[in-house]
Amino acid sequence: MSMLIRTVRNWPVTSFVVLAFAITWIVFIPFYRAGGEDIAWFTFGPFVSAVVISALLGGWPKVRALLASVVKWRVPPGWYLVAIGLPVAAQLLAIWLNPLLGSAAPNWGNVPAIPEIAGMVPLFLVFSGPLGEEPGWRGFALPAFLREHGALNASLLLGVIWAAWHLPLVLLNDYSISSAINVMVAAVVFTWLYQNSAGSVLPAILMHVSHQNSVRYLGRVFEGGDATQHQWIGLMLWLAIALAIVAIYGTHSFRNGGATAAVS
Repeated sequence: MSMLIRTVRNWPVTSFVVLAFAITWIVFIPFYRAGGEDIAWFTFGPFVSAVVISALLGGWPKVRALLASVVKWRVPPGWYLVAIGLPVAAQLLAIWLNPLLGSAAPNWGNVPAIPEIAGMVPLFLVFSGPLGEEPGWRGFALPAFLREHGALNASLLLGVIWAAWHLPLVLLNDYSISSAINVMVAAVVFTWLYQNSAGSVLPAILMHVSHQNSVRYLGRVFEGGDATQHQWIGLMLWLAIALAIVAIYGTHSFRNGGATAAVS
């Protein structure tokens, strides 16, 4: 046990990543065998890994600090609007642009009724990634990377890890090149959100929910090649947002002068 603790303390982020991947990919096996028609428990790999590594690093105080960042709700209200509204706005803009670039008109009849969406989104929040991933990615890994790197480099490093973590979904034909690139680009936007939310993970969870479900539901308005083109347009819009963040805030912190972020 002492050797394990020394290893974790010497390489905390590496230990977190290895454990997160191991838990995720092992628990993914029954999900894959069910053809993806099961509860996606594997998405909790990053959260569980963050709790375990935090406990080995500093016991309950360290775990409590991690959990506190997840429920920290005292964030400037505008960042909640950004977290929820930006992904939806990007998706709607992509839908508007797609026909201008040659696709068929969007078929809004393919989008479920709002009450149906509202009933499913809380389940997706818990069982489809946002709650299981963000405490690990933004609650544990990102602050550690920010202690050693500027915001842009930390985002790109975490983005590559985050994209690789999704690779098992390839086995279910639910992960593409555009999806992987989108994850890496989104990591920049999520860092910007985190840095301006006083170190709270909650807005990142909400942005994850908003992005995931705007794609899941609004993306249904196109089919076939039109849907593929729509995905790439969405990716280009997220890339434009990320580039705008770097242009406006620079590469060091992505942070407003009056905002603070917890990186301890």
